[in-house]
Amino acid sequence: MSTTLYVRLPHRPHDQPQPWHFGAVPFALVRTAVAERDRRHGPQTAGQLLREGHAAIAELPAADRLVLIMAASDVLLTGATVPPLAPARLKLALPNLVEEVLATDAHPCHIAVGPVLDAVTGKAASGSRRRLLMVTDRAWLRAVLDAFAEHRYRRRHVLPAQLCLPLPVVAAPAEAAAGAAADAPAPAVMTALALEAATLTSASPLFESEGVPAPADISRYWQLTVRSGEYAGYGLLLGSDALGAWQGLAPAGEWYASPEAMAQVAPQGTHPLDWQAWIEGAQASLREPSLDLAQFEFAQGRADRWNLKAWRLPLALAAGLMVVQLIGMNAHWLLLRQEEQRLVAGQEQALRSAFPQIPVVIDPPLQMRRQVEQLRLASGRSTPDDFLPLADRFSQAASQLAPDALLALEYRGHALFATLKPDTDTDALRSAARQSGLAMEADNSPPDPSRGNAPAGTRWSIKPSL
Repeated sequence: MSTTLYVRLPHRPHDQPQPWHFGAVPFALVRTAVAERDRRHGPQTAGQLLREGHAAIAELPAADRLVLIMAASDVLLTGATVPPLAPARLKLALPNLVEEVLATDAHPCHIAVGPVLDAVTGKAASGSRRRLLMVTDRAWLRAVLDAFAEHRYRRRHVLPAQLCLPLPVVAAPAEAAAGAAADAPAPAVMTALALEAATLTSASPLFESEGVPAPADISRYWQLTVRSGEYAGYGLLLGSDALGAWQGLAPAGEWYASPEAMAQVAPQGTHPLDWQAWIEGAQASLREPSLDLAQFEFAQGRADRWNLKAWRLPLALAAGLMVVQLIGMNAHWLLLRQEEQRLVAGQEQALRSAFPQIPVVIDPPLQMRRQVEQLRLASGRSTPDDFLPLADRFSQAASQLAPDALLALEYRGHALFATLKPDTDTDALRSAARQSGLAMEADNSPPDPSRGNAPAGTRWSIKPSL
């Protein structure tokens, strides 16, 4: 099941300084079955109305989707030829397209781009197209979205109220189709008009800013919303006298009225204006994504549109695998730690059993090696890094050298240093030394000043291999 919260926004206060404060707003919470949703066009049924009423924004129920319906008098719908530009450049060009139809400066306005109004095919479809432009006050839209920033939802839409009225469609007269034998008669579109009370009192959101006194004589106003076409409509705030005069000039169409308006000023045959009418029209507008006023800097990010419920199982599985991996790694580390402690304890025990006179054991293998070397020296036996063992092994490895290849041989710091002629085959000599248990490496240390008569050649250090 999916839930949608519909909220009707108040009129933008023209006589209040910012910041604006919102009072209780009308809302409706609707539940729609997932099986009744079309993946491309959105909900197909009105759904089940769970709750409706008035509440502060902080007290509104959470929902999967939030639909904000902006007052029709705060949104201007107009058409203009829009060039094919990138979004960043298009945003800069839009004020120039609507400045002729505005009574104020276009730069403080937010301009959203709606669907295409002309039917063009072929190459012309990729050029400039006549599109619907929806103009509203940028500061008011930002204040509305900031007010709902803490509300819990996954998707958010902002729709003009005039496009949320259900558009009545009647069949064309039979006389119009008399001359067309093959073609079906085109349906005629009527006008939808919604009338409701807009009483401005001190409790109204329009007079809820601190420090702004309510007017002493507040008259009755009527909120009129007109939808004159698929992508056309407007809104008015009229007094009782002006409403009577306007009704004489009103276009023919279907009227919707609130209970108070129906009892006082609504014409005969008026339909009741309830949430079912607004929800039906809003769902029809939601099938066209470009009718959303939240575009450009007000567009919802991709991360906000993710369906986190669909990722609950993969995320839980990934978290479980990570926990199992961490537990396994820690258990393996504990086993290795115990094995290390066991090996160190065995080495220390072997060292103390062989040499009990050692007071402190820090590195058992190194201390064992030193103690063995001291015993070997005390018994008169040579160690592998003494001169004679090193010279004997090196002589075996250098048996294939030319008689004049070895220029000098010296012993210093438990290592042999051999100086060879520059053209000596050192690769073969190093291989033979490796087989004899020696490590032969190039000596890159700086020359010793005491060896001033040292012959020129390559110098190599020779040590026992570990």
